[in-house]
Amino acid sequence: MKTIVTFTLLTLFFISACNSGLSKHRKRSEKYPPKGKENIEQLTSHAKKHQRKIKKYKRKIKKYKRKIKKHKKETKKPSPFASSEQILLPTVIHPVDGTLMVLVDSPVDKINQLKPKQGSLISPIDASNDKKKMHMFYIDHTEVTVKQYKNTHPTHDQTYITGKTCLLCPAMSVDWINADKHCRSVGKRLPTEAEWELAAGGPSKKPLHWGNKINRPPANLIGGKDGFLSVAPVGSFPLGAGPYGALDMIGNVWEWVDTPHSPLPKNSKLKKNKTPRIVKGGGWTSPFAFATINYRNVVDGNMKNPTFGFRCVKSVS
Repeated sequence: MKTIVTFTLLTLFFISACNSGLSKHRKRSEKYPPKGKENIEQLTSHAKKHQRKIKKYKRKIKKYKRKIKKHKKETKKPSPFASSEQILLPTVIHPVDGTLMVLVDSPVDKINQLKPKQGSLISPIDASNDKKKMHMFYIDHTEVTVKQYKNTHPTHDQTYITGKTCLLCPAMSVDWINADKHCRSVGKRLPTEAEWELAAGGPSKKPLHWGNKINRPPANLIGGKDGFLSVAPVGSFPLGAGPYGALDMIGNVWEWVDTPHSPLPKNSKLKKNKTPRIVKGGGWTSPFAFATINYRNVVDGNMKNPTFGFRCVKSVS
């Protein structure tokens, strides 16, 4: 009997203890909710905010794309030269000698009414007033270099001028005949005087001048203020580029031209057995007075002057 009573009491005590534990656990759970539930609510809120940011960002992207599209339409320019067969670009790589050439085109017919100055001991004369239509042509981006000239004249050597080999310097001490020969051997020609002036200064009739005696000029002329006492590698003065992109049209070396845009003076002091030709642009020994586009220096075509070089052109058919 005692055993039954004792077992009953123990059973009641155990049931009471379990109910008390469950009650305490329930209270504790209500006071401290599970961490997992709190994290889920925070993640849901963060996801909603992130989605709103994404939508806002997408709207900004669409707006930005519309602006870009509008800007492209406003700034898009048609190719200046187009035909049913081909489109001419502002620059081209010549297929024979691999040189870069820039396109030159006058928007109007050029009337050669300049009154150019002559070279030393040659008096100025009036240029021809004949209208001459300037057709499109390509002109070498820089003067013909020593490296390029050696392809047609392998024995050419100008180290006596530069003191060392400079393959990227302009070819110098070249007479008119060999300059013309080089151009023709690579499928080009020397520029006419009118073409040279157009490439150097554009269609403007105002005489252009490079450099001054105070600031460093954007051309290699006499003295060391420009950074070079002697000749400079081609393209060393990008600020002196012409309106079509040709470099070193003024300074560095005088450049031979072919047909003059006006008759040569009859009172030239050159000997009768000499062929008068014209060099343009001034060289690294030239004073500032020669740094003009319309200055023409009439010299003997057979002269191999250390400051004479050249560049070539190619007509656009």
